[in-house]
Amino acid sequence: MSKKELLLEYINNHNGLITHRDCKKLGIPTIYLTRLEDEGVMFRVEKGIYLSSSGDYDEYYFFQYRYPRTVFSYISSLYLQGLTDEIPQYFEVTVPKDYRFRNRPLNLNSYTVSKDIINMGVTSVKTPMGNTVNIYNFERVLCDFILNRSNIDNELFVKTVQTYSNFPEKNLAKLYDYAQKLNILDDVKRTLEVLLWIKQN
Repeated sequence: MSKKELLLEYINNHNGLITHRDCKKLGIPTIYLTRLEDEGVMFRVEKGIYLSSSGDYDEYYFFQYRYPRTVFSYISSLYLQGLTDEIPQYFEVTVPKDYRFRNRPLNLNSYTVSKDIINMGVTSVKTPMGNTVNIYNFERVLCDFILNRSNIDNELFVKTVQTYSNFPEKNLAKLYDYAQKLNILDDVKRTLEVLLWIKQN
């Protein structure tokens, strides 16, 4: 199989998307991407990212490719997990305290945390377009909501806690472990107790 055929096969199997990093893993010089672009087979979305004419524009994947140290959190994470009916108006991400965005996007809400907890609760999911991105799991999102309660819309907060209480894959041991590390264990327990009381009355 020629390098061009290998590239086309990869693109076909990856939602019409390929990046410079993918080429490096495949051992194919990036000049082949330029040639495919010249042939009209694909176009450059931005530096290092190419999309075929039949591919889907995946803003979440493109964002994290551009800013690989970010983790989708809060509403962005809930949306990507299918846990909210809210349509995010902007990206919500968490980054280490020393992180600085180059050419910071306008449609961005970012939160900073210390390096020792940045990876706590990180998992990966497929975007609606089928590409993999890093997000915080539901337990971490719930902890972040409780930790920043004053900045969260009240209706969204209540809905999120209720959704978690009915979440078939909820892991209370994990939730309490995260809460302990974030020094909000009492707040988390109190929030769940209030919800239980409401459900019983």
